Amino acid sequence: MKNLLLVEPLLENYATLPAAIQAGAKRVALADNLAVGGTTVSKGTMAEATRYAHEHQVSLDLLIAPRGGVSPYNDVELKIMEADLLEAQQLGVDGVIVGALTAQRQLDQEALRPLVAAAGGMSLTLSTAFDQIRPQDRGTAIDWLGVQGFDRILSVGAATDRLADWTATQRLAASAGIALVPTNVPADQVSAVAEKLGVHEFLGTQTLAK
Repeated sequence: MKNLLLVEPLLENYATLPAAIQAGAKRVALADNLAVGGTTVSKGTMAEATRYAHEHQVSLDLLIAPRGGVSPYNDVELKIMEADLLEAQQLGVDGVIVGALTAQRQLDQEALRPLVAAAGGMSLTLSTAFDQIRPQDRGTAIDWLGVQGFDRILSVGAATDRLADWTATQRLAASAGIALVPTNVPADQVSAVAEKLGVHEFLGTQTLAK
């Protein structure tokens, strides 16, 4: 298992991309303003990062978020996200990280549908907004995500017992054909968590809750 582990770094803007690739990253995620939870990078950054990553045979994921802070998003914010997704698609970005919840902490299906459509051809990852969904609503949310073609779910896990929370999510996600990607796991714990959960992908970052 250890040799198969993929730890995807979340980078803040373009400047840290070359060093991450030189260090051996095969898949990277990019966002701006990580101190406030992450926002979409500029069009220019998006273009240059995609070019550089692909020149080095590295896959690039982009966080799509119009602002820091948690959803729900209003109509204007959703239009901004849709436009950014279309731009990312045209530039050849490999995957996107998105998330949207209602005020009741349920998956905002109405908001996500046009975003999924705009991301056609790119891999889809749900942000750690998933962690805010009530446990009793997570099964329904994951089933919907599976139908919509989501590939991955990011999760920081519950502070009280991260492993138990991840285990429950992993069980639900696997039934829908979605990969759980534990997030913000200390480097010295990655191998142990991977073995216990049977996962091989991690995102090395702070919480991305959208």
